[in-house]
Amino acid sequence: MAQPHVIVLGTGGTIASRHDPETGATRIVASGEELVEAIPALSEVANVEVETVFTKASFCLTPDEVLVLAGAVRQHLTRNEVAGVVITHGTDTMEESAFLLDLLIDAAAKPVVFTGAQLSGDMDGADGPRNLINAVRVAADPAARGIGVVLAFADSVFAARDVTKAHTSRLEPFVSTRGARRGQISRDAVQVFGPATPRPTYAIDHLVTDVALIHLAMGMGADFFEHALARGARGIVLAAFGIGNANPEIVACVEQATARGVPVVVTSRCGAGRVAPIYAHGGGRDLEAAGAIFAGDLACEKARLALMVLLARGNDLAGIRDEMALVAT
Repeated sequence: MAQPHVIVLGTGGTIASRHDPETGATRIVASGEELVEAIPALSEVANVEVETVFTKASFCLTPDEVLVLAGAVRQHLTRNEVAGVVITHGTDTMEESAFLLDLLIDAAAKPVVFTGAQLSGDMDGADGPRNLINAVRVAADPAARGIGVVLAFADSVFAARDVTKAHTSRLEPFVSTRGARRGQISRDAVQVFGPATPRPTYAIDHLVTDVALIHLAMGMGADFFEHALARGARGIVLAAFGIGNANPEIVACVEQATARGVPVVVTSRCGAGRVAPIYAHGGGRDLEAAGAIFAGDLACEKARLALMVLLARGNDLAGIRDEMALVAT
Protein backbone atom coordinates (compact mmCIF):
# COMPACT_ATOMS: atom_id res chain seq x y z
CA MET A 1 0.00 0.00 0.00
CA ALA A 2 1.40 3.39 -1.03
CA GLN A 3 2.48 5.73 1.73
CA PRO A 4 0.61 9.01 2.17
CA HIS A 5 2.28 12.00 0.49
CA VAL A 6 3.04 14.86 2.90
CA ILE A 7 4.53 18.26 2.08
CA VAL A 8 6.98 19.79 4.56
CA LEU A 9 7.48 23.55 4.16
CA GLY A 10 10.47 24.99 6.01
CA THR A 11 10.44 28.55 7.30
CA GLY A 12 13.35 28.54 9.77
CA GLY A 13 13.01 28.88 13.53
CA THR A 14 14.80 27.09 16.38
CA ILE A 15 14.20 23.71 14.78
CA ALA A 16 16.52 24.83 11.97
CA SER A 17 19.05 26.51 14.29
CA ARG A 18 22.46 25.57 15.60
CA HIS A 19 24.79 27.09 18.19
CA ASP A 20 27.61 29.24 16.81
CA PRO A 21 30.66 28.62 19.06
CA GLU A 22 32.47 31.70 17.77
CA THR A 23 29.77 34.20 18.72
CA GLY A 24 27.80 32.26 21.31
CA ALA A 25 24.60 33.00 19.40
CA THR A 26 22.07 30.55 18.03
CA ARG A 27 21.63 30.93 14.29
CA ILE A 28 19.28 29.50 11.68
CA VAL A 29 21.38 27.41 9.30
CA ALA A 30 19.32 24.39 8.16
CA SER A 31 16.98 24.32 5.20
CA GLY A 32 13.78 22.31 5.20
CA GLU A 33 15.53 19.71 3.06
CA GLU A 34 18.33 19.37 5.60
CA LEU A 35 15.86 18.95 8.45
CA VAL A 36 14.12 16.10 6.69
CA GLU A 37 17.34 14.42 5.56
CA ALA A 38 18.53 14.35 9.18
CA ILE A 39 15.50 12.27 10.28
CA PRO A 40 15.55 8.94 8.37
CA ALA A 41 12.56 7.69 10.40
CA LEU A 42 10.31 10.09 8.47
CA SER A 43 10.45 7.73 5.50
CA GLU A 44 8.62 5.13 7.60
CA VAL A 45 5.71 7.52 8.19
CA ALA A 46 5.10 9.11 4.79
CA ASN A 47 6.50 9.99 1.42
CA VAL A 48 7.81 13.44 2.29
CA GLU A 49 8.31 16.24 -0.23
CA VAL A 50 10.19 19.29 1.03
CA GLU A 51 10.26 22.96 0.10
CA THR A 52 12.07 25.78 1.89
CA VAL A 53 9.88 28.91 1.85
CA PHE A 54 11.90 31.03 4.30
CA THR A 55 14.95 30.62 6.50
CA LYS A 56 14.05 33.15 9.16
CA ALA A 57 13.49 33.59 12.86
CA SER A 58 9.75 33.71 13.47
CA PHE A 59 10.15 36.94 15.43
CA CYS A 60 11.29 38.52 12.14
CA LEU A 61 8.41 37.25 10.00
CA THR A 62 5.79 39.69 8.76
CA PRO A 63 2.09 39.14 8.00
CA ASP A 64 2.83 39.73 4.31
CA GLU A 65 5.37 36.89 4.37
CA VAL A 66 2.82 34.61 6.01
CA LEU A 67 0.47 35.54 3.15
CA VAL A 68 3.15 34.17 0.79
CA LEU A 69 3.33 31.03 2.91
CA ALA A 70 -0.45 30.68 2.68
CA GLY A 71 -0.19 30.76 -1.11
CA ALA A 72 2.35 27.93 -1.07
CA VAL A 73 0.17 25.85 1.25
CA ARG A 74 -2.93 26.44 -0.85
CA GLN A 75 -1.12 25.35 -3.99
CA HIS A 76 0.01 22.07 -2.45
CA LEU A 77 -3.41 21.31 -0.93
CA THR A 78 -4.97 21.35 -4.41
CA ARG A 79 -2.80 18.40 -5.47
CA ASN A 80 -4.76 15.15 -5.33
CA GLU A 81 -1.83 13.07 -4.10
CA VAL A 82 -1.11 15.32 -1.10
CA ALA A 83 -2.55 14.11 2.21
CA GLY A 84 -1.55 17.17 4.22
CA VAL A 85 1.02 19.91 4.77
CA VAL A 86 3.50 20.39 7.63
CA ILE A 87 5.15 23.73 8.31
CA THR A 88 8.31 23.99 10.41
CA HIS A 89 8.31 27.36 12.14
CA GLY A 90 9.74 29.25 15.09
CA THR A 91 7.66 29.09 18.23
CA ASP A 92 7.61 32.83 19.00
CA THR A 93 4.95 33.66 16.40
CA MET A 94 3.82 30.17 15.41
CA GLU A 95 0.35 30.73 16.85
CA GLU A 96 -0.07 33.91 14.79
CA SER A 97 1.02 32.33 11.51
CA ALA A 98 -1.21 29.33 12.16
CA PHE A 99 -4.21 31.52 12.92
CA LEU A 100 -3.66 33.67 9.84
CA LEU A 101 -3.54 30.54 7.68
CA ASP A 102 -6.71 29.37 9.42
CA LEU A 103 -8.37 32.55 8.14
CA LEU A 104 -6.97 32.29 4.62
CA ILE A 105 -7.08 28.57 3.79
CA ASP A 106 -9.93 26.11 3.67
CA ALA A 107 -8.18 23.23 5.41
CA ALA A 108 -11.36 21.29 6.11
CA ALA A 109 -10.37 18.41 3.80
CA LYS A 110 -6.63 18.16 4.48
CA PRO A 111 -4.73 19.02 7.65
CA VAL A 112 -2.21 21.85 7.86
CA VAL A 113 0.15 21.20 10.77
CA PHE A 114 2.66 23.62 12.30
CA THR A 115 5.55 22.39 14.40
CA GLY A 116 8.98 23.45 15.59
CA ALA A 117 11.32 23.14 18.54
CA GLN A 118 12.34 24.75 21.79
CA LEU A 119 15.90 23.41 21.58
CA SER A 120 18.23 23.85 18.62
CA GLY A 121 19.16 20.70 16.76
CA ASP A 122 22.66 20.42 18.24
CA MET A 123 21.52 20.51 21.87
CA ASP A 124 21.22 17.41 24.04
CA GLY A 125 17.64 16.15 24.01
CA ALA A 126 16.68 18.26 20.99
CA ASP A 127 12.90 18.11 20.57
CA GLY A 128 12.70 19.07 16.90
CA PRO A 129 13.02 15.58 15.35
CA ARG A 130 10.24 14.08 17.47
CA ASN A 131 7.97 17.08 16.88
CA LEU A 132 8.51 16.89 13.14
CA ILE A 133 7.85 13.16 12.99
CA ASN A 134 4.65 13.64 14.99
CA ALA A 135 3.52 16.52 12.78
CA VAL A 136 3.99 14.36 9.68
CA ARG A 137 2.03 11.58 11.42
CA VAL A 138 -0.87 13.98 11.95
CA ALA A 139 -0.74 15.30 8.39
CA ALA A 140 -0.66 11.75 7.00
CA ASP A 141 -3.40 10.26 9.17
CA PRO A 142 -6.88 9.94 7.58
CA ALA A 143 -8.38 10.61 11.02
CA ALA A 144 -6.98 14.15 10.84
CA ARG A 145 -9.08 15.12 7.82
CA GLY A 146 -11.33 17.93 8.97
CA ILE A 147 -9.02 18.97 11.80
CA GLY A 148 -8.14 22.27 10.11
CA VAL A 149 -4.98 24.27 10.87
CA VAL A 150 -3.28 22.97 14.02
CA LEU A 151 -0.02 22.85 15.98
CA ALA A 152 1.55 19.49 16.77
CA PHE A 153 4.03 19.96 19.58
CA ALA A 154 5.24 17.84 22.50
CA ASP A 155 2.79 15.01 21.68
CA SER A 156 -0.21 17.38 21.75
CA VAL A 157 -2.33 18.84 18.96
CA PHE A 158 -3.79 22.34 19.34
CA ALA A 159 -6.28 24.31 17.26
CA ALA A 160 -4.75 27.41 15.67
CA ARG A 161 -7.70 29.47 16.93
CA ASP A 162 -7.05 28.66 20.61
CA VAL A 163 -3.36 27.93 21.04
CA THR A 164 -0.88 30.24 22.73
CA LYS A 165 2.73 29.99 23.83
CA ALA A 166 2.55 30.14 27.62
CA HIS A 167 6.17 29.54 28.60
CA THR A 168 9.40 30.84 27.13
CA SER A 169 11.56 27.75 27.47
CA ARG A 170 9.72 24.59 28.54
CA LEU A 171 9.60 21.74 26.05
CA GLU A 172 5.81 21.88 26.35
CA PRO A 173 5.33 25.62 25.86
CA PHE A 174 1.88 25.66 24.25
CA VAL A 175 -1.54 25.56 25.87
CA SER A 176 -5.09 26.02 24.67
CA THR A 177 -6.87 29.12 25.96
CA ARG A 178 -10.10 27.11 25.93
CA GLY A 179 -8.58 24.24 27.87
CA ALA A 180 -9.16 21.39 25.44
CA ARG A 181 -6.58 20.12 22.97
CA ARG A 182 -7.51 19.08 19.42
CA GLY A 183 -5.71 15.75 19.72
CA GLN A 184 -2.68 13.87 20.91
CA ILE A 185 0.06 11.58 19.61
CA SER A 186 0.75 8.51 21.71
CA ARG A 187 3.69 6.47 20.47
CA ASP A 188 2.81 5.98 16.79
CA ALA A 189 -0.93 6.61 17.10
CA VAL A 190 -2.74 9.87 16.34
CA GLN A 191 -5.93 10.55 18.27
CA VAL A 192 -8.14 13.41 17.10
CA PHE A 193 -10.80 14.86 19.39
CA GLY A 194 -13.51 15.66 16.84
CA PRO A 195 -13.60 17.91 13.75
CA ALA A 196 -12.72 21.58 13.67
CA THR A 197 -15.37 24.19 14.47
CA PRO A 198 -16.58 25.61 11.13
CA ARG A 199 -15.37 29.17 10.61
CA PRO A 200 -15.20 31.49 7.61
CA THR A 201 -12.15 31.67 5.37
CA TYR A 202 -11.29 34.65 3.23
CA ALA A 203 -9.83 34.77 -0.27
CA ILE A 204 -7.66 37.89 -0.36
CA ASP A 205 -4.48 38.82 -2.21
CA HIS A 206 -3.19 41.41 0.27
CA LEU A 207 -3.41 42.45 3.91
CA VAL A 208 -3.99 45.86 5.46
CA THR A 209 -1.13 45.63 7.93
CA ASP A 210 -1.34 49.10 9.49
CA VAL A 211 -3.26 47.90 12.53
CA ALA A 212 -2.04 49.09 15.92
CA LEU A 213 -2.09 46.91 19.04
CA ILE A 214 -2.28 48.80 22.32
CA HIS A 215 -1.81 46.84 25.54
CA LEU A 216 -3.33 48.73 28.45
CA ALA A 217 -1.71 48.98 31.89
CA MET A 218 -2.59 50.87 35.03
CA GLY A 219 -2.40 54.63 34.58
CA MET A 220 -2.10 54.60 30.79
CA GLY A 221 -3.84 57.50 29.14
CA ALA A 222 -4.66 58.21 25.52
CA ASP A 223 -1.13 58.95 24.26
CA PHE A 224 -0.55 55.71 22.36
CA PHE A 225 -4.07 55.70 20.98
CA GLU A 226 -3.80 59.31 19.80
CA HIS A 227 -0.43 58.56 18.19
CA ALA A 228 -1.90 55.61 16.29
CA LEU A 229 -4.73 57.77 14.96
CA ALA A 230 -2.38 60.65 14.11
CA ARG A 231 -0.12 58.47 11.99
CA GLY A 232 -3.11 57.08 10.10
CA ALA A 233 -3.61 53.58 11.54
CA ARG A 234 -6.34 51.77 9.62
CA GLY A 235 -7.46 49.84 12.68
CA ILE A 236 -6.71 49.52 16.40
CA VAL A 237 -6.86 46.54 18.74
CA LEU A 238 -7.04 47.12 22.49
CA ALA A 239 -5.71 44.52 24.89
CA ALA A 240 -8.01 45.90 27.56
CA PHE A 241 -8.32 45.29 31.28
CA GLY A 242 -10.19 42.26 32.57
CA ILE A 243 -13.46 41.55 30.81
CA GLY A 244 -12.92 44.45 28.39
CA ASN A 245 -12.42 47.73 30.23
CA ALA A 246 -10.38 50.88 29.60
CA ASN A 247 -10.82 54.40 31.00
CA PRO A 248 -12.65 57.61 29.99
CA GLU A 249 -9.69 58.93 27.98
CA ILE A 250 -9.61 55.78 25.86
CA VAL A 251 -13.38 55.90 25.40
CA ALA A 252 -13.06 59.40 23.95
CA CYS A 253 -10.44 58.14 21.51
CA VAL A 254 -12.68 55.26 20.45
CA GLU A 255 -15.43 57.78 19.65
CA GLN A 256 -12.94 59.77 17.57
CA ALA A 257 -11.71 56.68 15.74
CA THR A 258 -15.21 55.42 15.00
CA ALA A 259 -16.18 58.84 13.61
CA ARG A 260 -13.26 58.51 11.16
CA GLY A 261 -14.30 54.99 10.17
CA VAL A 262 -11.35 53.40 11.99
CA PRO A 263 -12.44 50.16 13.71
CA VAL A 264 -11.43 49.58 17.32
CA VAL A 265 -11.50 45.96 18.47
CA VAL A 266 -11.58 45.12 22.18
CA THR A 267 -9.81 42.03 23.53
CA SER A 268 -8.52 41.21 27.02
CA ARG A 269 -4.99 41.29 28.30
CA CYS A 270 -5.95 38.24 30.39
CA GLY A 271 -4.80 34.88 29.10
CA ALA A 272 -8.29 33.43 28.75
CA GLY A 273 -11.95 34.40 28.89
CA ARG A 274 -14.33 36.52 26.84
CA VAL A 275 -14.73 40.28 26.76
CA ALA A 276 -18.17 41.79 27.29
CA PRO A 277 -19.63 45.31 27.64
CA ILE A 278 -20.53 45.41 31.33
CA TYR A 279 -18.90 48.26 33.27
CA ALA A 280 -19.38 52.03 33.14
CA HIS A 281 -16.74 54.62 34.20
CA GLY A 282 -14.74 54.03 31.00
CA GLY A 283 -15.37 50.30 31.03
CA GLY A 284 -16.76 48.00 28.39
CA ARG A 285 -20.29 49.42 28.37
CA ASP A 286 -18.86 52.84 27.52
CA LEU A 287 -16.49 51.39 24.91
CA GLU A 288 -19.44 49.69 23.19
CA ALA A 289 -21.43 52.93 23.20
CA ALA A 290 -18.41 54.65 21.63
CA GLY A 291 -18.46 52.13 18.76
CA ALA A 292 -15.88 49.53 19.81
CA ILE A 293 -16.15 45.97 18.51
CA PHE A 294 -15.82 43.14 21.03
CA ALA A 295 -13.84 40.05 19.95
CA GLY A 296 -15.08 37.37 22.35
CA ASP A 297 -12.16 35.35 23.72
CA LEU A 298 -9.91 35.94 20.71
CA ALA A 299 -6.35 36.81 21.74
CA CYS A 300 -5.25 40.35 20.96
CA GLU A 301 -2.54 39.26 18.51
CA LYS A 302 -5.04 37.12 16.60
CA ALA A 303 -7.70 39.83 16.62
CA ARG A 304 -5.11 42.12 15.00
CA LEU A 305 -4.53 39.61 12.19
CA ALA A 306 -8.27 39.12 11.72
CA LEU A 307 -8.71 42.87 11.43
CA MET A 308 -5.97 43.01 8.77
CA VAL A 309 -7.90 40.44 6.77
CA LEU A 310 -11.31 42.09 7.18
CA LEU A 311 -9.94 45.52 6.26
CA ALA A 312 -8.39 44.01 3.12
CA ARG A 313 -11.84 42.70 2.15
CA GLY A 314 -13.14 46.27 2.25
CA ASN A 315 -15.57 45.70 5.12
CA ASP A 316 -17.07 48.79 6.72
CA LEU A 317 -17.49 49.07 10.50
CA ALA A 318 -20.78 47.17 10.50
CA GLY A 319 -19.32 44.45 8.29
CA ILE A 320 -16.23 44.13 10.48
CA ARG A 321 -18.45 43.81 13.56
CA ASP A 322 -20.45 41.00 11.94
CA GLU A 323 -17.42 39.13 10.58
CA MET A 324 -15.42 39.47 13.79
CA ALA A 325 -18.29 37.79 15.63
CA LEU A 326 -17.96 34.82 13.27
CA VAL A 327 -14.17 34.68 13.51
CA ALA A 328 -14.28 34.85 17.30
CA THR A 329 -16.80 32.02 17.62
